[in-house]
Amino acid sequence: RNLTADKQVYCWGQPGPQASFAGKWCTKEAVIKAVSSLNLQTPKVWVRGDATPLIDIEIVIAESGVPQVVFHRNANDASVKTGVTWVKVSISHIDDFAIATAIVQ
Repeated sequence: RNLTADKQVYCWGQPGPQASFAGKWCTKEAVIKAVSSLNLQTPKVWVRGDATPLIDIEIVIAESGVPQVVFHRNANDASVKTGVTWVKVSISHIDDFAIATAIVQ
């Protein structure tokens, strides 16, 4: 429900799958917070409960190895509504710990 099937396969294929899953989840949460806070005058941007389904935010790895964000469905609607033009993310994880930061403009 939070990751597409191909992202699950990717995470299970990593040396530390639990950390990889946690890193993807943390990144999606960071993106939600960044999008929500970009334009504080915009009414509530998430239409399904308090946030978008995490599966609507896809974290892909570019050729360079840098993580990138792709918005789908409700997440795309929210990013357009708030005026997001780009997203930068950083993910770090090891063993049982993961952290992510998202910056939007």
